[in-house]
Amino acid sequence: MKKILLGSVALIALGSAANAADLSARYTKAPVVAPVSNWTGFYVSGGFGYGIMEADQHATAGGVASVVDTRMGGRGYFGTVGIGYDYQITPSWVVGVFGDAQWGDIRGNLMDLSRDTTARLKNDAAYAAGARLGYLVAPNVLSYVNVGYSYASFKGTTFDDGSSIGKSHRDGWFIGGGVENDLNFFGINAPGWFMKTEYRVAEYNRKNSLYNDGSGDGIAFKPYVQTVSTSLVYRFNSQVRPGAQAGTPFYTKAARSPAYNWTGFYLAGGGGYGMFSADQRSVDVPTGAITGIDTRNGGRGYFGTIAGGYDWQINPTWVVGVFGDAQFGDIRGSLSDAGLGVTGRLKNDTNYAAGVRVGYLIAPNALSYVNGGYSHADFKGVTLTDSTGLPVGSTGKSHRDGWFIGGGVENDLNFFGINAPGWFMKTEYRVAEYSRKTSALYDAAGTLTTDGIAFKPYVQTVQTSLVYRFNWGSPVVAKY
Repeated sequence: MKKILLGSVALIALGSAANAADLSARYTKAPVVAPVSNWTGFYVSGGFGYGIMEADQHATAGGVASVVDTRMGGRGYFGTVGIGYDYQITPSWVVGVFGDAQWGDIRGNLMDLSRDTTARLKNDAAYAAGARLGYLVAPNVLSYVNVGYSYASFKGTTFDDGSSIGKSHRDGWFIGGGVENDLNFFGINAPGWFMKTEYRVAEYNRKNSLYNDGSGDGIAFKPYVQTVSTSLVYRFNSQVRPGAQAGTPFYTKAARSPAYNWTGFYLAGGGGYGMFSADQRSVDVPTGAITGIDTRNGGRGYFGTIAGGYDWQINPTWVVGVFGDAQFGDIRGSLSDAGLGVTGRLKNDTNYAAGVRVGYLIAPNALSYVNGGYSHADFKGVTLTDSTGLPVGSTGKSHRDGWFIGGGVENDLNFFGINAPGWFMKTEYRVAEYSRKTSALYDAAGTLTTDGIAFKPYVQTVQTSLVYRFNWGSPVVAKY
């Protein structure tokens, strides 16, 4: 499973650092004729991403739910292509429409507790059309939100008892956001080329997929898919106005003047949304022998977060830092075992992390960064039921150690003409991989059994926080 997070390293690195604009001399805007960008026009894009899927599902008999709901999970990679048109309605605001497609291998599970059987579920394609609204945090940096229609395709699958269901489709909607900026990086100018990194979550409708055996039984499932992607963008008319040729710098060298100082302590607080996918199997606790096949369960929910850290601006364009944070919330899914015929709610209620980050100033007031480090997760105890919903056992509270990697963008709150010195906003994506451990099962009377369920969670989150920097009022002087 290491290759999943190694791939995420490349994804976040490309999206959060390699797409930055070169401000190697810490330029400030010239006081008079500073060129501004033109975001109006058509564009095409192509890239790749990583996603986690969670599917609320239950077995049906004659179209009627026959067992309790479970939440199954999945994860995987995809490629993406897109096309769109943006219109810059004011010097600060951009609106646009777009369409895109994803093809890949976000793979998870379906489970039928009434038949004690499971199968792989694969989301192989998704298509979307929508609109976006963006704000230029710098002339070359667009921060945006988007929303629209989404369509997902799921391949047919065969269960381990030999029964099968056919290919199915789901209609739904998505909401997301991201950051896009030009590729003027390390002094290399690439007129018309941009890079964007985008988070998106899609909710699809519930449908009943019938077994192909003519029994009238089926599996009804409602998927949620959360993705992060990085794409290379080509804009057909990205010339710089007024009257400048494509590639003219977005900033001109002004007279010597104070520049922002990112060195110092900060505190942050906010909230976010996350999903998890947990690889799990049943085991015999005394021997450690595997007694069932691997399945992927899932979950989703909201959380609050607090953080503190210290950054050091090592040169005019690069920032490094250390930080610690905590998440408290309700990312709730399922712990299920088809062989034992049991299911129960699995809740990730707290996460703690400590790590480092490296950032690049895509504008004097905007930091694009990657981060990584240690993470700890707590999961509450689970009450297990059979396929009719009757309690049959439980597990205790469990803990997992692991590591995370992520990235984001932080910028000042000089917004709508309102200046708030020292106050910033950051939005961050993160994926964490935790260790596999076995949770022993207790029967309905509370007696410890020899059965256990071993699970290995992956948690993917996006969060937005308000940040206060204690020394923002003490600028440094730009050097030329």
